[in-house]
Amino acid sequence: MSVKEDISAYRKGFLKEKKYSLESQTYLKKRVFDTYHNLLVHRGLEGFSKGKKNLDLGSADLSFVKVCKENGVKSSGLDISDNVNFETDRFPIDSETIDIVTATSVIEHLYSPSNFMNEIWRVLKPGAAVILVCPNWRYSYKNYFNDPTHVHPYTEISLSRVLKNFNFENEYIVPWLVKKPAWMWDMPKAFFIARWIIPFRGDASRYIPSFLKGSSGSVLAMAIKPHIEK
Repeated sequence: MSVKEDISAYRKGFLKEKKYSLESQTYLKKRVFDTYHNLLVHRGLEGFSKGKKNLDLGSADLSFVKVCKENGVKSSGLDISDNVNFETDRFPIDSETIDIVTATSVIEHLYSPSNFMNEIWRVLKPGAAVILVCPNWRYSYKNYFNDPTHVHPYTEISLSRVLKNFNFENEYIVPWLVKKPAWMWDMPKAFFIARWIIPFRGDASRYIPSFLKGSSGSVLAMAIKPHIEK
């Protein structure tokens, strides 16, 4: 069975779960959209303003693309179902046309990030941003390979090095905290707090106060393609 077939078969299984319904995913992606926007603004960028061009990699059911379009962002998605192999293929996107590339839970499914990162670099405009999210091996190693399509673990350190290796700058590596105040990203020991001090996951019961929800063992990384290539 090929990698594409592996991922497709696995996806068909979990899509049957209620949390992966289109309604649930749209609600989640609205929160993700707000989080990404706040991240960009926190780092001194314009964020997801109207007219910006987004490329969402690993777009699955296109729920994030839909949310972007509802907010005036010109968004498109690419996924394995589009017959694009992120490890070997050129993305069907013109060079230097994208303002923000997003890839949520994608890079850990690739044996090598080289083509993936080079193509992200190519399609981004100078001064534009890439945002990556993936599990943090430091906190997820016990159940990381429960997902049989996970093939390459990362920590906050190794993900930072990947971004540097592909000439991105101003990398900002923080815990994956959804819809939390921006100052929480800059706390001392932020990764430890996000994993162990916040007691409940973000999808916990609605009766639990929001400030107690959002426990995370994942990494949120952002970096910029510089205006002058090295």
